[in-house]
Amino acid sequence: MKTGKRHVPSVTAGPRTQVFVALEHALAVTCIADGCWSVSVDGVTYQGTFGSQAEAWEAGVRAADLRDRWRQAQVR
Repeated sequence: MKTGKRHVPSVTAGPRTQVFVALEHALAVTCIADGCWSVSVDGVTYQGTFGSQAEAWEAGVRAADLRDRWRQAQVR
């Protein structure tokens, strides 16, 4: 039975990603599912998932900081 309505896919269907710039790093925070977030730094996915966007972003900032410290240690 047709009702005359078309199915329109939700705009929020699938993963949602927001990219932040922290100094010279790109942090991509992705909502995988409700209450499940992931983060990648400069295209490298950080292990684990997080309960909120803020937690994922904080982990990305920490990972970017560690990358900078490692790079500075290599220069010395």
